[in-house]
This record gives sequence, structure tokens and C-alpha cells, in this order.
Amino acid sequence: MSAEKLIERDPEKLGGTPVFAGTRVPIKNLFDCLEGGESLEEFLDQFPTVTREQAFGVLEASQRALLVENETNGKELNSKLVTMEETMNDELFLTDLRETMEDFRHADAEETPA
Repeated sequence: MSAEKLIERDPEKLGGTPVFAGTRVPIKNLFDCLEGGESLEEFLDQFPTVTREQAFGVLEASQRALLVENETNGKELNSKLVTMEETMNDELFLTDLRETMEDFRHADAEETPA
């Protein structure tokens, strides 16, 4: 099901809060109900204007978005770790780092009153 058939944002409807398309039921209500321990059936009974297809569609879209986000974050983190590892193994970087730290130590020693 396309996003347009799942979610609607209209400034005239609940101030633009994302709602299930064709209803005035905020998407957040689905997650609040599930988080509170209610079943999907209970949610659908409470909000009969929401179809089962819409509820499943929103859950599936959320799942895909989370998986993509986690996959992307994982790749970025992996890339950063590789870069850090390469940097830590770079002798020129380590030499520069040691020299910079030594410069800071000398500067601190000069500023500290005896």
C-alpha cells in the first residue's frame, strides 16, 4: 500500500498530525496502544475507521524505515571504526600526536606557577 493511502497530513485535520488516511486517527495512537500492551485487534476495535490493511501497512513501513536506518547507521559506524583503526596505525599521525601532546605539556609547565 502506498504512503498516500496509509498516512495523511493535513493542517486542517488535527493541526497536521499524521493520521491514518481518510480518518482522524493519529498514527501515534497505534503505537501507543501496542506499547501499552493492547493487541492490534483491540486497536482496530477502538478505531473502526482504520482498516487492518492500513495498520499493517504503517507497521511494515515503520519496520522498513528502522531496518534501513539501523543498516545505514551500522555502515557509518563501521566506516568510522575502520578510519579510526587506520589512523591509530598511522605512524606519522602517532608521531604528530606525541609531539602535540609534548607541546601541551611544555605549555602547561610554563603557565603553572612554581
